[in-house]
Amino acid sequence: MLHVELEVEEAEAPHAAYLLAKYGVFTPEHSLLGSYNPDNSSGQLYHDATTQARAKLNRLAAHYQQLPATASEPSEPPTLTELREINAWLDELVHITDECRSQREQFEREQRHEAALLDELKPFKTLDFDLTQLARPKRFIETLVGSIPEPELAELSSDLTKVGGIVELFGRQTGRAYLVVVCPQMRCLLSRALLEKHHWREIHLPAEFSGRPQEIETELKNLCQRITRSVDNLEQSHRHTFEGIEERLAYTVKLVESAEPYASLVGETMAKPGGTLLIRGWIPQRNLKRLHARLDAVLSGQHRLETRNPLPGERESVPSAMRYPTWLGPFAELVRGYGVPCYGDFDPTLFFTFSFTAMFGMMFGDVGHGLLIAFAALFLRGEAKRLRPLLIAAGFSASGFGWLYGSVFGLEGIIEPLWIAPLSDPMRMLHAALWWGVGFLVATQLIMLYNRIAARNWRAAMFDAGGVAGLLLYLGGVVLVFLAYTDRPGMQWAAGIAIGGFLMILIHHCANQTEPWPGRFFLSLMDSLEAVFNDFVNTLSFMRVAAFSISHVALALAISTLSAEMGHTAQILFLIFGNLLILILEGSIVAIQALRLEYYEGFSRYFTCFGREFKPLFDTPRSKPPRA
Repeated sequence: MLHVELEVEEAEAPHAAYLLAKYGVFTPEHSLLGSYNPDNSSGQLYHDATTQARAKLNRLAAHYQQLPATASEPSEPPTLTELREINAWLDELVHITDECRSQREQFEREQRHEAALLDELKPFKTLDFDLTQLARPKRFIETLVGSIPEPELAELSSDLTKVGGIVELFGRQTGRAYLVVVCPQMRCLLSRALLEKHHWREIHLPAEFSGRPQEIETELKNLCQRITRSVDNLEQSHRHTFEGIEERLAYTVKLVESAEPYASLVGETMAKPGGTLLIRGWIPQRNLKRLHARLDAVLSGQHRLETRNPLPGERESVPSAMRYPTWLGPFAELVRGYGVPCYGDFDPTLFFTFSFTAMFGMMFGDVGHGLLIAFAALFLRGEAKRLRPLLIAAGFSASGFGWLYGSVFGLEGIIEPLWIAPLSDPMRMLHAALWWGVGFLVATQLIMLYNRIAARNWRAAMFDAGGVAGLLLYLGGVVLVFLAYTDRPGMQWAAGIAIGGFLMILIHHCANQTEPWPGRFFLSLMDSLEAVFNDFVNTLSFMRVAAFSISHVALALAISTLSAEMGHTAQILFLIFGNLLILILEGSIVAIQALRLEYYEGFSRYFTCFGREFKPLFDTPRSKPPRA
């Protein structure tokens, strides 16, 4: 990557930013996109005008579901004056759409109100008299309308009869009886108390309920139809308002899109004396000549482009531009799930691909199950389709180790193992897992060493636990334990190498500590002993590789043994269910454990810092991250 400084005239800044975005290889220096920049007041006005135009277009898009997009590409982005004219025109359109939306919402509220009245009218349909008579006040009697639970109807009728009341049932709905209750004014309070006792719900008739129920229903339905016609007329009138502007609106969308690159860059531009602006960022080195040629052709030489290599202190801010073939896509996603390597650091994607699929195959080694996983990957569709390479690789890895283990659907003995049957020799499996762990950790140690050399951190590369000293400590310790376990000579040399590495780490920590003596020594000693402890624990973590390979065979054997006690049909069904359980449940657990080993025993060791992923200034569909 190269750091670039592009100096252009203030009037040419939108055009230059549009060109950088369209070319798709430029990323801003710090990605402070859209931040306020008091040093570029005219640019800030441009940014504000673009933001306002985009907000109005979004409001129009929300109203119309989508905006017309078929339009020619503008030859250059709009000026600030043109953006203000665009905003004025969009204000008119937004005003019209807001009025339309407001009227439609009013019509919809009225329609919901009329529909609610129709629903309230349902219990009264059996009545054949003017409902206003129920609500009209009377001199000697009280008329009440309401409902009670149906089981309490008989008891309520009996109670009201005793106080001179009359109950008239006029409808039933959803377990409730709808009643008209007539009672003397003098006993109104007593009647209401009896009604409350039986869970009375009084109904207050709306003012619209004037006339017979059939007449009210007809009027309400006619009103709903009139409102529906009003909404249709409103929409038709609104469509006529916008006829003939589709082409202009589509071109406006393209103009605003062409203005957005400079609006995004305003926060990172720097004004210089003489009315020029300085745009700073990063591009891949291999794209410099082509970018220079395009700038010369478009800006007619009215610019100055300076480049330099990244400085040592800029590793975390320099973007990492990496592209991978399709089959590496899902593995790269898992790596990015942990972080982005700093610029110049080792890219672990290929190493992760090999080690992850190998560990999955070791823990899930089975010819039948592996082929089923690879075969199932062919049927993935939609978003899940991108995982196909990962599942195929994991399936073939499991199948390959299944041949080494002599395991077919968890059954040993069907084929002759090419190497070892896990369940018959578990100690050998544990030894193999530990040696795999040693190889994995040595590889991570070498990656750590590479990253420190890439960062020009020579002291850490030599004396840190992630450098030569740590490698000597670990290799010496491994060889020492191996020689002691096998009772072979040479332990003194291995111990000397391990102790030498430990002392180098101890001296390094002492040199970096700021505490006074003897506290400095004890803190450094604790840090150095932690390196020894971490190496020991990290190596033992790989015993799970052997544990899962053994448990896979044991689980399949248990399912086979249980199915042997069943009838023929039940045996087949149980075997199918058991193998599906192994594929889904155990397969998921094994994948998680392999990923855990990668993250905690690998990435956590050699990810010295978290970098920044390359993202073009304005990611159009044609803008793809270039190869570094």
